[in-house]
Amino acid sequence: MPADAVPVPAKAFSGRLLALAVVLVSITVLLAPSVRIFIEQRAELAALQADIAAKKDSHQQLTKELARWDDPAYIKQQARDRIFYVMPGEKRYMVTGAEGLGESDEHASATAPEDLPWVDALWNSMTRAATDTPAAD
Repeated sequence: MPADAVPVPAKAFSGRLLALAVVLVSITVLLAPSVRIFIEQRAELAALQADIAAKKDSHQQLTKELARWDDPAYIKQQARDRIFYVMPGEKRYMVTGAEGLGESDEHASATAPEDLPWVDALWNSMTRAATDTPAAD
């Protein structure tokens, strides 16, 4: 290097740096909506997959419950528990009191009338059984 050569200072802001900044800003502006949509769709997909898994679990439980009704012993047990059926020759005793069975509104119809003649009560019971919605468990 010659002794009289003075180094040229580098420019702090060059045209290349400006072009690179413009390209980066353009890419960011163009890709930001696509990336946002991609993230939203991934979240929606995860939510739908969780919903599908919950529905499959519910379906399996309902299938198991339906399969139980194919067993005559289960049907007999349900008839004994729900509508108090007994086998011929058996006696069923119902204990009522403070800790026994009592009046329960859990499965009673909201529209159940009281003090009807037995024929009207029977007919009313059949119509309510056909139209009432089942109680939530």
